[in-house]
Amino acid sequence: MRPNVNLDYLVMKVERAKAHLDALNPEIDAYAKDSHVVTKRDDIINGRSIRRTQWKSMPPTIGMLLGEFLYCLRSGLDQLMWQLALPSARKDRAKEICFPVFESISNPKKEKHFRLILKLFPDEVAQIVESLQPFQLKASAKDHPLWILHELCNLDKHRVIPINSRILELFVPHHPAVRMDHFEAEDAIEISVPILDKHLWISKPTPS
Repeated sequence: MRPNVNLDYLVMKVERAKAHLDALNPEIDAYAKDSHVVTKRDDIINGRSIRRTQWKSMPPTIGMLLGEFLYCLRSGLDQLMWQLALPSARKDRAKEICFPVFESISNPKKEKHFRLILKLFPDEVAQIVESLQPFQLKASAKDHPLWILHELCNLDKHRVIPINSRILELFVPHHPAVRMDHFEAEDAIEISVPILDKHLWISKPTPS
């Protein structure tokens, strides 16, 4: 039986996700332009010229907007599956209807669970859903966009998406006496060279 599907609500979900993404990107760009503080000082006692790079905390707005973007996409998939489900499934197993996302079904218990979910839908729908599963990529299943979406949504629902990961390209002078110290508690890195060679500081950090 071919289900009668109305995609209007799914389209609205995607458009709403796009609105959150459009709000998120400027926040990320603004943070990237002001993500760190660089200070320079001379340690006369030890004869070192030190450049310290310290990261600023990410605004919580970034995590909130990211979570809302992801949730719109993930819930849109589940709502689509509600429309595609068999009438009997809607009547008797409504709470089980979802878009399944499985990284692996090598475990018999997981495979049984996966197959039970597929039985809620017409065969042609079940076949398409199975073909889209992350486990189809085998070794790289965790790189699958659906798996990433699924995992991040779970993080956002039950914990907090870790949004403090950043990339910063640091200039390190080519010098035999260069030293780098990482201060994890302060989220800072210090790179130093002998004071006599402080002219080697020719480049600032570049955020990505």
